[in-house]
Amino acid sequence: MKSKIGSLLCAATFGVMALSSSSAFAASFRFTQGGYSDGGVITGAFDATDLNNNGAISSFDGEVTGFSLSFSGNAIVGSFNHSLSDLRGLVYDLGSGFIGDGATGAVEGLASNWFGASGFDFASGLGPTGVFGGRVIDIASGASSSTRELIAVTAVPEPETYAMLLAGLGLLGGLARRRQQKR
Repeated sequence: MKSKIGSLLCAATFGVMALSSSSAFAASFRFTQGGYSDGGVITGAFDATDLNNNGAISSFDGEVTGFSLSFSGNAIVGSFNHSLSDLRGLVYDLGSGFIGDGATGAVEGLASNWFGASGFDFASGLGPTGVFGGRVIDIASGASSSTRELIAVTAVPEPETYAMLLAGLGLLGGLARRRQQKR
């Protein structure tokens, strides 16, 4: 009986691992970039799937399905919001924690309303700017504010992740309780 339960648990674990490794990585991410004058901060989020399983997210490959960006504003450039229709490019190496660090040699970056005709322009990273850091521009006035900080990225855990964690903890708790009862 004991070996059957162990075999069943082992088979279930390998089944879950096989299913999760064969599918493309999909996730939601949040990002922030500070360091602009007068405390201006970029914040935002994007949803993406690594469709080609190359370890990177690229809007040029159609992998970004949702996007929002906000600038809090400062004395130089006013506050603004951008959405998916404003996105001009996003390249992020999964797991690096930053957009624009170039850690893997990739030309990462993020640009929205880049070279737009009106509104506000945002660009950050080696891809769109050629330097580390970012900048915002009020297109009407030409005023700009910049930072040398990178865009910090964090993955947002999916509800399934929490469900699997709770199931695993429940299983471990049940096994520990069963062992105590046998003693």
